[in-house]
Amino acid sequence: MKCLQRKTESWTTCSGAHASEAPRQAFKARWIFPGDGPPIENATIELADGRIGDVHTRHNPRAIDLGNTAVIPGLVNAHTHLEFSGLEAPLEPAASFAEWLQSVVAHRRTRPSAIEPVVRGAAESGAAGTTLLADIVTDDAVPPAYPPGGPAVVAFRELIGLLPGQAGERLETARQFLEAGEVPAAAATGGPPVATGCAVVRGLSPHSPYSVGPDLYHGLVELARGRRAPLAVHLAETRAELELLREGTGELVEMLAGFGVWSDAAIPRGSRPLDYLRPLAALERALVVHGNYLDAAEIDFVAGHPQLTVVYCPRTHAYFGHREHPWRELLARGASIALGTDSRASNPDLSVFDELRFLHDRHPEVDPQVLLRLGTLAGAQALGFADVSGRLAPGKSADLAVVALLDFGPADAFGLLFHPRSRVVRVMQGGCWRPS
Repeated sequence: MKCLQRKTESWTTCSGAHASEAPRQAFKARWIFPGDGPPIENATIELADGRIGDVHTRHNPRAIDLGNTAVIPGLVNAHTHLEFSGLEAPLEPAASFAEWLQSVVAHRRTRPSAIEPVVRGAAESGAAGTTLLADIVTDDAVPPAYPPGGPAVVAFRELIGLLPGQAGERLETARQFLEAGEVPAAAATGGPPVATGCAVVRGLSPHSPYSVGPDLYHGLVELARGRRAPLAVHLAETRAELELLREGTGELVEMLAGFGVWSDAAIPRGSRPLDYLRPLAALERALVVHGNYLDAAEIDFVAGHPQLTVVYCPRTHAYFGHREHPWRELLARGASIALGTDSRASNPDLSVFDELRFLHDRHPEVDPQVLLRLGTLAGAQALGFADVSGRLAPGKSADLAVVALLDFGPADAFGLLFHPRSRVVRVMQGGCWRPS
């Protein structure tokens, strides 16, 4: 697909983003945040053929001055469900996770289309600065529907099946999903496609311990291992999940019984999240989504396996009123951790930038450079795109966001970047500006 160029004021806009045909460009900004080092004041970023050529402070007479702005790496949303992007507000009630899940199921059954919300959510994500996202999909028709020129996507096919007799059918669904996509080709070359615009990599998502029986879970992990596909699982999300694993009781059991899918023999008593973490060590990469209630031994395990990334969804976590998330302990232990928005069923929007501001506001003691990395390079590494994007460095894909800054306010760069009134105004994918 060619990258058709047209001039719009001082911007070059491309449709159908094809990085190899993106023009040579140079831009100057008040601040450039490389993503793996301190911000650079009054800096210039030079681009060629859809890639970053250089970031420096030398004078370039051809550089377009972006004014009082910050240039940051394209943001990475390591966990979302775009299928709920048609919701205008989070679903209720948040106080009972099982009741909230029933609202999710009811919404899924009554929505007119699975595709339209995905297209809408991809557009919303892209406008908010996201250039790479991990989407949980429940419909095989979704991956071809991601809009051209939008964020690159790792599409994780969700599988649910708690009873032993369901495993064979679900595994066949998973096999067909992987065979329809780009995972084998990506694996053969050691990574995802270089041109991130329009790229879709396929993975698997055994939904959670309370919705996937042990036989199916281990079968999906083995399938992902054999195909070198990424895997994502919701794990240690709620206290109710821990109760179900440990004792086979609680609100989730009542919900599953109401759906007619619970069996007392479905999950061995005395199970724990660690039992679901251990098999993931055989994979090249896996996402441990939420991890709100990981215990010390489980944090140790994640820290000892860098191919496992805990995906923390800050505003969704706050929406449900969970206990303090162990993300700072995970960071201190050297564990891999990235950020996600989850979906509009539990979050007012799909902005990773707002997740970063949320954390910066509530945790001023955390190095803001670390925070920015959680929303950029850490997510790219978790999804297998670190060689492509996640930071502004020579050779990387020109995936970036431009943030308008205040003319007044904090003197420090990160204070300006994360100020409540700063906003993403333009987004580039593979060297092509998205139409605004």
